[in-house]
Amino acid sequence: MATNLADTNIVGRRYRRWYGMLLRLYPRPFRERFGEGMAQTFHDLCREHRDAKRGLFRFALWIFCETLGGIVMENIMRMDQLRKTMLRVALGALAVLMVPLVASQLVEGWNWNAGSFVFVYVLFFGTGMAYSLIARKMGAWSYKAGVGVALVSGFALGWSNMVQVADSGHPENLVYYSVLGVGVVGALLARLQARGLALTLFAMAATLALIAVILPSGAPPDMARRMAIGHGVYVVLFIASGLMFRHASLAGSKTEADL
Repeated sequence: MATNLADTNIVGRRYRRWYGMLLRLYPRPFRERFGEGMAQTFHDLCREHRDAKRGLFRFALWIFCETLGGIVMENIMRMDQLRKTMLRVALGALAVLMVPLVASQLVEGWNWNAGSFVFVYVLFFGTGMAYSLIARKMGAWSYKAGVGVALVSGFALGWSNMVQVADSGHPENLVYYSVLGVGVVGALLARLQARGLALTLFAMAATLALIAVILPSGAPPDMARRMAIGHGVYVVLFIASGLMFRHASLAGSKTEADL
């Protein structure tokens, strides 16, 4: 009798372990919200079946099949939501693209080719998707604001640099894309954590300030002054975004300490 009970306990623990592994197939937001409760419910039901001396195999099989169906449906719903987000961003990017498209027909000297419009559309779409996918994962307003400022500033820098290179024909201005490169690499290394993103934005500001100092402009005094002001504005925006990420990081640390 004791041997049978011990065997049942071993089987029950095995089923609970397998069920916990199955729950990992749920999307992370769902798993973080309901996973612990589902695992506890399964544990309690297994114990009830064990105490009632009813077989666990058919019960566990039924629960596993039911849970697997829920996993499939939940992942499909998440995929549908992602597709809807992509469609909204794609249509929004297309609507914004109408501005330079119409301007190219009305403004004299605006001679963009088809490749330029494709590049700009990719910038619009990439910026929108980055904000949609990154900001919605965080609840802190300062994190979302930091993402918004960083993406808008990076987009504006890439846009203005593209226009300047196209108009002036000075390929040395492509060095400004190194600022965006610092941002991309830093975000990947930081894994989108607020503290790492704060350091990334500060590094972007420092990189841009260094470029503004060492890159010879050779422009007339009025244009050089406007360029200096533009550099200063971007540096301030990157620093402001970094401070927002720092605020989000400190707020998160304080919350963890309170818990």
